[in-house]
Amino acid sequence: MQTLIEAEDKPLGVIESLQQGFNFLNRHLWLLLPPIFLDILLWFGPRVTLKPLVQQLQGLLINQPEMPPELAPNFEAAVESLQSLGSSYNVLSLLAGLLTGMPSLLARFDFQTVVSPMSNVIQLDDWQTAVLLVLLLIPTGILFGSFWLTMMVFAINEQPVRSTAFVRRWGWVWLNANLYFFALLAAIVTFSLLFGIVGAFTLLLGPIGALMINLFWIFFLGFSVWLSIGLYFVIISVAMDGVNLARAIWRSLNVVGRNAISTLGFLILTFVLMEGFARIWARLSVQEWGVALGVFGNAYLGVAITVAAFLFYQSRYRHWRKTRALVILNQDQEDS
Repeated sequence: MQTLIEAEDKPLGVIESLQQGFNFLNRHLWLLLPPIFLDILLWFGPRVTLKPLVQQLQGLLINQPEMPPELAPNFEAAVESLQSLGSSYNVLSLLAGLLTGMPSLLARFDFQTVVSPMSNVIQLDDWQTAVLLVLLLIPTGILFGSFWLTMMVFAINEQPVRSTAFVRRWGWVWLNANLYFFALLAAIVTFSLLFGIVGAFTLLLGPIGALMINLFWIFFLGFSVWLSIGLYFVIISVAMDGVNLARAIWRSLNVVGRNAISTLGFLILTFVLMEGFARIWARLSVQEWGVALGVFGNAYLGVAITVAAFLFYQSRYRHWRKTRALVILNQDQEDS
């Protein structure tokens, strides 16, 4: 039996991918259950914040020696971001699964702006408890997100969910997603240390050094955006193809590199859809019925877009493989 992609003679376009994503979800509405269940859990569950700990860290930063005038705006922005994080971020939002892309409305919104039947807020004031909770929630969230991604893959490939193959793929996705997360975390920490060391020496040059830091920072931001686009299909590749992290990175860069315009168009269009409707969900979230409607609407839109991303990646990668095979075959025929 042919899958959605095998029946295509050419790769899916951006609009075609989205159209097939919505059509597929309409036939498999049970794929909405994991993100809706998560949002219900976050809605009715307690809010866990790091406000006391963030206030302690904020106090330490404010009491530091006076910063150079060139870096003062960046320092103030960092302090404000910490303050916002401590007062509005629900630590339980980590259950949405880092890097898995599960569309959770409650995880992306400031919990103080969402009306909730539960008003219990737990403020963590102990570093050990906070670190232990975060270390527990991160792999648990990735486990839940990996389950959701594996569900979609098996539905797309028309494979039975109740099988040992599903459990193996689920575990494989969870393992590689964790490795990917910690690899990215290690890269961020390494860069931060190097940037701090180089920046300290560069500041000795005075205004020229500050200018060099700003230019380097702009270059780094541009490189980060480019790399994040290139790595967009990494977890999708792991889930869809069952490959390891290294091969998934190569396949993602390959697909994006060979379909840069189409991939950028897909990302821009899906970003506009998610962010545009997020404004609507935010306005509705002042009422309980609005939160319920927003949870369903956000899940429906997010799952359809994720399915479309799977189809877009699978179509483009398989089309490249077929084209490459034909090229090699023609070369062999010409040589013979």
